[in-house]
Amino acid sequence: MFEALPEAKRLAYLQAMGVESFFPRFRLPGAPEPRLCDTLPTADEMTAFAEPQSESVEPPRPERAPREAPEAARNLLRDLVEKPASPETRKPTAAATPAVPKAEKLQFTLRFYLVPGLVLLVDASPEQVPETALKQFAANLMLALSRRSPDWQGSIKQSLQQHLFRWPVVGNQALAQGENEAREALTAAIQANCERHSLTQVVLMGANAQRFVEADLVKAIHSEAMAHYLQTPLAKRELWAQLTAS
Repeated sequence: MFEALPEAKRLAYLQAMGVESFFPRFRLPGAPEPRLCDTLPTADEMTAFAEPQSESVEPPRPERAPREAPEAARNLLRDLVEKPASPETRKPTAAATPAVPKAEKLQFTLRFYLVPGLVLLVDASPEQVPETALKQFAANLMLALSRRSPDWQGSIKQSLQQHLFRWPVVGNQALAQGENEAREALTAAIQANCERHSLTQVVLMGANAQRFVEADLVKAIHSEAMAHYLQTPLAKRELWAQLTAS
């Protein structure tokens, strides 16, 4: 005969078997006959509970006569209705100040190509143009100019120097970095290179290179940017004519 386990032992057994909980749907062998708990009410009790209970009827309340508004309140309302509305005094609106357009930040990059004792090229070609093509064009141009200068000796490939001029020079918004400051800085950079490397000729190639240079302080030849001559090879004749005419 099977004996029903106490609840504590049953839970311990299930835990040992790796089962969290188990409630059988069918009676196991040896288990006692299940019986319903006597918790449900009987049929007579349900019938008695379902009968409607006598509702307590409240006696009708006597109707109250409408209260009259106080005399003072009635007179105040009459004055508010009969009094004409006074026109609202409009406050003078301040004149709208015109919006001042924010000045665009001046920013550009120039390329310096130079050979000591020969020439300085200041190019304003866009940064998207391949650097190798620009450097090769500058080297070929300086090689042609070196053959016209009997006093110059050396190798263009070894002597060619290159550096960038970026504006603004420093990223400090508190400092004045407008067009006048850019013109002074670029002019000073060209003059310093000419004195340091004994340059006899300066070529400003492109709009930005010509725009930000003091014409009175730097004598230079103005031409198109190098990118223009790379796209239009026939225009090189005009450039060569300018360089050899001076």
